[in-house]
Amino acid sequence: MEQLETMTFGQLKKIITELDQRGVRNDTKVFIDTGWDSLQEVNADALKVISAFPFQIEDVLTKEQYGGFVREEKQHIQETIGEKETVIVIEQFY
Repeated sequence: MEQLETMTFGQLKKIITELDQRGVRNDTKVFIDTGWDSLQEVNADALKVISAFPFQIEDVLTKEQYGGFVREEKQHIQETIGEKETVIVIEQFY
């Protein structure tokens, strides 16, 4: 099954500490590089703590299994596996 290593809160805290030590200022903007031609702004209120469930999905062509997560309120969309988890999300809706 293919699944990326998900960043943990502990890893995020370590990165923030390292950025602070490198002199990153409080007014430094945060962006996401999506691979397109421009950077994506991150809204100031984008970080949320929610509940999510893991799920697996099969690629119809290759038959490979891929893992993901779905918000608790949308778990009816996917057949979930495993227990509900508390996660941090970046809500970036336009």
